[in-house]
This record gives sequence, structure tokens and C-alpha cells, in this order.
Amino acid sequence: MHIIFLGTSGIDNPSPRGRWLPVARELVRAGHAVDLALLHPTYDQLQPRHWVCDGVQIAHVGQMHVYGLAGHRYYFSPLKLILVALRGALALAHYALVRNPDAIHIAKPQPINGLAGILAARAARCSLYVDCDDYEAAANRFSGAWQRQLVRWWEDRLPVMARAVSVNTRFLYERCLTLGIPSTRLFYIPNGVHAEHFQQPPVAAVNTLRQRLALEDCPVVLYLGTMSNIAHSVGLLIEAFALVLRALPSARLLMVGNGDDLPALQTQACRLGIDFAIHWIGQVPADQTRLYLALADCSVDPVEDSPGARGRSPLKIVESLAQGVPVVTGNVGDRAETLGDQAGVVVTPGDARALAEGILRVLRDPQFRHSLAFGARQRATAFEWHTLAQEWLSMYNLPVKH
Repeated sequence: MHIIFLGTSGIDNPSPRGRWLPVARELVRAGHAVDLALLHPTYDQLQPRHWVCDGVQIAHVGQMHVYGLAGHRYYFSPLKLILVALRGALALAHYALVRNPDAIHIAKPQPINGLAGILAARAARCSLYVDCDDYEAAANRFSGAWQRQLVRWWEDRLPVMARAVSVNTRFLYERCLTLGIPSTRLFYIPNGVHAEHFQQPPVAAVNTLRQRLALEDCPVVLYLGTMSNIAHSVGLLIEAFALVLRALPSARLLMVGNGDDLPALQTQACRLGIDFAIHWIGQVPADQTRLYLALADCSVDPVEDSPGARGRSPLKIVESLAQGVPVVTGNVGDRAETLGDQAGVVVTPGDARALAEGILRVLRDPQFRHSLAFGARQRATAFEWHTLAQEWLSMYNLPVKH
């Protein structure tokens, strides 16, 4: 079977890197042909645009709906945005038609890849599938109300048109049910980790990084992800860490990632007088994230209770578990279910003091921390993509390997 995923962001973005590429790898291992057709934020500068990764054909075929990498983005004017979006949709549809797939899987029900998927599936007379891995209308940054309404319209209608729908949270599963999609066409498949995430980084490299950052004898808290207040409530962590420092002045916070709200977060840290205790690492290659996880006593997924947060399955959580790093997060969506009762601490969402207390509980109690670390590694095995990918095979009515 030949399957093409149509996405609207580059391969280095969390969803293509952490969800669709691992799934595609497992489908290839099962004997199927898989393409990822994507858009890119700096398509005019990108070289190469096509390559093969573990048997998966990766093709960037057009410009994404924003220009520039995270933290340095340029947002198009409404007219320019419409033109860019139409070109992107046509480029994705053209690629799919040339490749002549048996199935098209829309990776996020958005207007650009949604239109492309509908056009290509009808022209090629192949099956159409949709993957919902976020509640886009509630979680994204929009420059106008019309954009939010347009995205919501596609999120409501595309799944109904699909032969089957994959979702990564219980919230999205229930939302699809309310749209009238029968449970027989719904497949709950949370985000997972590839086998490589379980590999521990070299001790020498970790120690070198620890010395370079002057973290010897320091309790270390890690945030790994996009620097966004809208989608990830990172400002809540900055506020909580100020409270952590009052109780534990030697603690240090590693902020690994980039995003549009990075300057605002740095300003917040300076205003609170805690910038001296924060290392702003910036974006690092995906294969280096394990080094920073190895430095951490705990990682944090700050979250407020909102529809956008309930619809998200954070990659940072499962990647942290695979490295044996306890997670502190809010009780929103599937987070408590993901951690179980042995891999982290779940607190009241949106409450900086509760988040700080959860972090301090892990940092102050070595025995508790070691117990959570052991539980995290065991818990992570339930989220290996080799296992989760079997559900994707069943969604396409393909034989499942046992």
C-alpha cells in the first residue's frame, strides 16, 4: 500500500518529526510505501527539498503559511496569505497526484492540506484519512478572527469526510464523536517515542555540557519545547520558578527551544529578578535533546485548563519519560493518564504555586525522584511507536504484525 501524508509544516516541527515520521518509518518496516509531503517556512532557501529517511520519501513542496523559523517569523498580509495558501495547496495536491497513492492522510485538518487532500483523493480515487493531533482553532496564534473561523470550519468538516480519523487525545476523540463520526471510524493513537529516544547519551558528553553550563551541584529543571504563552503557557513556568528559587536558591532552569514569545519570557524573568538562574539554550537539533534531558532532575509541561491544552498530547512528556526524567505538569487532558501513578507529579493546572510545589517535591526528595525516574522508563515502553503503529495498520485495514 502507498500512503501519502500531507502536512503544512517542515519536517523539523514537532508533529512531523515526532508523530508522522515515526509512524511512516514503522509503516515502511511493515512493507508499505510512505511519503511525507510538506510545506516549509523558508522554502525559497531550502536545499535539498527531497530526500529519503529510513525508506520514507520526504518532500518539501512549497511555502508554509508563515515565513521564517520560530522566533524570527514574518506573517503575510491577508491577500498574500491567500495566495501563498493556494499555491501550497496546489503544490501538495500535485505531488500526491504524481505519486499516485492508495491513501492520503491529511496531517492536521487545516485549510491548505485539507483542500489539497480532497482534490487529490477525488482525482486519484483513493481513500482519504485525517489525523487530528491538536485543537488548532483553540491553540494557534491568529492575526484575525476570520482565520480562526476558517480553521475551525475545516476542523469540523474534514474529519466527517474521511474514511477514518486518527486522534492523539481523549478530548479529540470525544470531539469527533460530537461531530457525528462513529467510533468504528475513530482511532485513538497518542504521541509516542521512537526506540532511539531510549538510548542514553554518552556520559562524557553530558558531563562536558554540565560543566559548560556550570550546573555542578545544582538541582536542574528543564523545559523542552516551543516558547509560547498562547499554546504552551510557558509564562506560568517562569512565575513558578521564581517561587522555586525562594525555597531552593541553587536551582537552575534550562529553557530549550525557540518561539515567538521568547523575548516576552526573557523580559518576564528579568522583571522577577530570576534571569541569573535561567539558561536560554535556544533551538537544538533533535538528536541533542537527550543531552539536555540527561542534565535534568525533572522536566516541566506548564499548562492551563483550556480546550487547546486538552487537545494536545505533548511530545515533551513521552520523550522525557523515555530518558527516565520525571515530569511535573497540570491535570489537563490525557496528562495524568500518560504519566500513570509512578512517572511524575500532576498538579492543579494554571496555578504557579501548585506547579512550584510539584517541582520542589521532586527536587527535594532524592528517593522520590529516583523512584519516579524508574517509573518513567517503565511507563515509556507503553508509548513506543513500534507498538502504537500497529493501530495505524489496522486503521488502513492492513495486516497487523504480532
